[in-house]
This record gives sequence, structure tokens and C-alpha cells, in this order.
Amino acid sequence: MEVSKSDWKLFRARIGDWQESYMERLLQEYVELLSGEENASEKFWKV
Repeated sequence: MEVSKSDWKLFRARIGDWQESYMERLLQEYVELLSGEENASEKFWKV
């Protein structure tokens, strides 16, 4: 299956926002994990 030029342009235009959104979600997960009451080693292995 070949990707059309318009689809490729759309992908390139949106990939940056998608990456930022994904990284933001990951960072929020990390903040929650690291803010817990567990020992440092337990937090480390969760992350």
C-alpha cells in the first residue's frame, strides 16, 4: 500500500504535536510514580 502525498504531508504536520502529547502523558505518569510513598528503589523499578 502506497501512502499519498497529502497523507504524508498531514503526518509530518501533526507528528510533532503527537510526540509532545505522548511525552507529556509519560511525564505525568512519572510524576505520579515518583510522588508516591514507596522506597526510592521501588520507585526506580516502577519507572
